[in-house]
Amino acid sequence: AEDGRNVSSVNISPFINNLPFGQGTDSFTTADASGSTSQATNIMEALEMGAKTLLIDEDTCATNFMIRDDKMMQLVHKDKEPITPFLYKARTLSKQGISVILVVGSCGDFFDVGDTTILMDCFSCHDVTARAKQIAATRAANGGALAASKENFGNVTPRCPVGSAFNPTGKVSVRSKAVVAYGDTELDLSGLEQLVTREQTNAIALALQRLPALGPDSKMTIFQVLTQLNALLDQGDGLDALANGQFDGTLARPRVFELAGAINRLRSKGSFVQLK
Repeated sequence: AEDGRNVSSVNISPFINNLPFGQGTDSFTTADASGSTSQATNIMEALEMGAKTLLIDEDTCATNFMIRDDKMMQLVHKDKEPITPFLYKARTLSKQGISVILVVGSCGDFFDVGDTTILMDCFSCHDVTARAKQIAATRAANGGALAASKENFGNVTPRCPVGSAFNPTGKVSVRSKAVVAYGDTELDLSGLEQLVTREQTNAIALALQRLPALGPDSKMTIFQVLTQLNALLDQGDGLDALANGQFDGTLARPRVFELAGAINRLRSKGSFVQLK
């Protein structure tokens, strides 16, 4: 979860629907996402970029996004609850070739849908799958999760960055590994935990400044834009291609997921349109 993050035109309907006041979720936009909507967005954006494995730690998750037990379902009917918890979607992801590695310690309902269970004991791994399945078989199963596991995951809608929305209105400078001053906008990258050096952020700042070159009629998705950029970086000039071929010793290459994460978090109105 990443409370307060920016979201632009992301289809989070596989996880969230029926928001208050009729707000739609098939093209969700907000400048201040909640815990649940931000986590749904983070997952959908990762899938949009072709992620094949999701690594999730419950310590950094929104609880109401992850689980919903049978007692709560009896009290609050699903038609009144906007969130379809991740527990219900884990197996539907596997049908699409997406693996999930989930670190949990508080809810055994995941035993009902998990393929493998690993127990950590004094930093040592133990395969306890058979025992977890035995426990699941002898206890009341989460009926909602089992039923939902037979359904489809939903749609991942591709989006196209709008070049003009990424034109900085002033100087661009990297203040730290997690903060970029992009003209008048402060870009917060603290949610991108796989960024390890300021030099990667330097490269991200330069990559962002290439986006205004996208024409007003561009139909390139963010996946295509960054695939093309990665191909450019694989060529002779490498990272110096971001600096117009000039040598720059202050750059390190970020993963495509962090590049996409920065683009997605920049607070700029109309930064994406969905590819219909």
